[in-house]
Amino acid sequence: MIYVHVPFCNSFCTYCDFYSEICSAKDSQQVQSRYIASLLDEINARKEELARSRKGEPDTLYFGGGTPSVLYPGAIRTIIDAINEASGNAMPFEECTIEVNPDDVVKRGGAYVKELLETGVNRVSMGVQSLDNGILKWMNRRHDSDEARQAVQILREAGVANISIDLIFGLSQLSDAEWDNTVRQALDLQPDHISAYALSIEPGSALNRMVENGSYIPADEECCERQYNRLCQLLKEAGFHHYEISNFAKPGREAVHNSAYWTRVPYAGLGPGAHSFIKTGDVEKRLWNSQELHSWTSDEELLSIEDAATEKVMLALRTDKGMDRTELEQICGRDRIEKMLGEGLLELHSPSHSQFIRIPESRWFISDGIISDLLS
Repeated sequence: MIYVHVPFCNSFCTYCDFYSEICSAKDSQQVQSRYIASLLDEINARKEELARSRKGEPDTLYFGGGTPSVLYPGAIRTIIDAINEASGNAMPFEECTIEVNPDDVVKRGGAYVKELLETGVNRVSMGVQSLDNGILKWMNRRHDSDEARQAVQILREAGVANISIDLIFGLSQLSDAEWDNTVRQALDLQPDHISAYALSIEPGSALNRMVENGSYIPADEECCERQYNRLCQLLKEAGFHHYEISNFAKPGREAVHNSAYWTRVPYAGLGPGAHSFIKTGDVEKRLWNSQELHSWTSDEELLSIEDAATEKVMLALRTDKGMDRTELEQICGRDRIEKMLGEGLLELHSPSHSQFIRIPESRWFISDGIISDLLS
C-alpha cells in the first residue's frame, strides 16, 4: 500500500485544515516541478520500503491531497513510473485511486480522464460535498452542482468504472429536507461509492475562525445525528453496503485501500505531510513527513503494545465487521463487553463462522463515546 500526498489547491475550502499550498496558474508549472523533483528523491531513498509495500496485500496506490487533479498533465504518470521503477514492480496496482475536483474534470475534459486511466488509475474519488449551490459557495468550493453532474458524466464516458463521491452533512444552514434532496440527487449520479462526513470544526481552518468570531454557529448534535440516520436509511434502500461509519458502497465496490487502513495493514506515505505505518517483526512505528513543499524531513514514533491494542480496537469498531470477540475481550475485559452487549451498545456478529463483536449501525453516530468507554 502506498499513499502519495499532493499538497496543492487552487483555493482553500472553508472547513479544510489538510496541509496544502495555493498553486496559481501563473507559477504552477515551476512550483509543481520542484515538488515532484523532491518527491522523486523520496521515492528513490525509500526503494526497499516501496518494494516491500508492493509485495504485500493489498497492492494499492492512492493520490490524496490537497487536490491531485491540479497537477500538470503527465505528472501522475511520472510519479507512478518512478514508484514502479523504485519498487521493481511494473504490474498494475490492484486499486489506484486519485482524488479530483469536479471543476478540474470539466475544465480538462475526457482526454484528461483517459490519460489518467492509461497510467493505471482505475478509481476516482470526487469531492462533490454538496449539490446545493448556496452551500457550495459558502464552502468556497470552485464548482457548482451542474459541474458536479457534468464531471460524473465525463468520467463515465471516458471509461471510469469505479467512482466515489464525498458529501458533507451537519451544517447549521442545511435543513433536513435539503439534506434529503442532496442524498437523492447524489444517488441519481449513480456513484459506486459514497463517503459522507459530518462537518467538523478543525483548528487551522477558516471555519474555526468563523466560529470563534461568532459568524458561524455549528449545528447541534441532534441535527447531525438525524441527518446521519437519514443518510443510512436512504443508502440502504438504494442497495449500498454500509461497511464503515462514513463509507457506503455498492456490493463489491468497497474501497480496498481505505479498508486496509482499518485493519492496520502497513503502508508507505510519500510527500509532504504524509504518514506511514511500518511493521518490522513485532515492532510497529508511525512515520510522518514535515509539512514543507520541498525537501521535507521525517520523524517517527514507536508504538507501545498498549498503543497498538487501542488503535486496533478504535479502527475495527468503525467497521461493520467489528473485531474478533476473543481478541476484544483480551484488550478490554469480558465483564465490560458483556455489560455493553446487554445495553445494546455492542452486538454479536459472526462472519465466516467466527464470532465477532461490533457496534450496531443504529449506534454508529455515537461510536466515539462507545469506544472511549470500552477502552477506559
